[in-house]
Amino acid sequence: MADSSTEFRLENQYQQLLQLIRGLDDGFISKQHRPEKWSIKENLAHLGRYQEIFLERIDRILVEDQPAFGRYKADNDPEFAKWRMLETSLITDKTIQGRAEIVAKLEGLSLDSLERQGHHPKLGLMTIFGWIEFFLLHESHHIYTVFWLVNEFRNT
Repeated sequence: MADSSTEFRLENQYQQLLQLIRGLDDGFISKQHRPEKWSIKENLAHLGRYQEIFLERIDRILVEDQPAFGRYKADNDPEFAKWRMLETSLITDKTIQGRAEIVAKLEGLSLDSLERQGHHPKLGLMTIFGWIEFFLLHESHHIYTVFWLVNEFRNT
């Protein structure tokens, strides 16, 4: 990957989430602290499942000419439902393993491959570089959400 900052974030950003939840009991992590909003565990499950979606999209971009993707809605995804049922430690382990797969795949791509494009339903055509940035920003949004949940409700 050409950009060392992006590569660093891709390799390490998820670790921030692990720091946030360190020492929290599973009851707190699984509790839905805000009505109709995901628990910390559901946010973790979403990020793990979305990594699989991201990798599938990258694979398609590499073999198809500008594939178009629909909007991903986790609550309509039966695989997300399976992720939600896993133990928290298994969710994080699987996510760490999936991240290593993503990093290995992207590190092995040529600059020409990284310039291949896929069509996002709202953002239009994006290169793989753009999809990586989108992925990282999406993940950081969920890290921010977990940060708030941990700090707002830990002492209540």
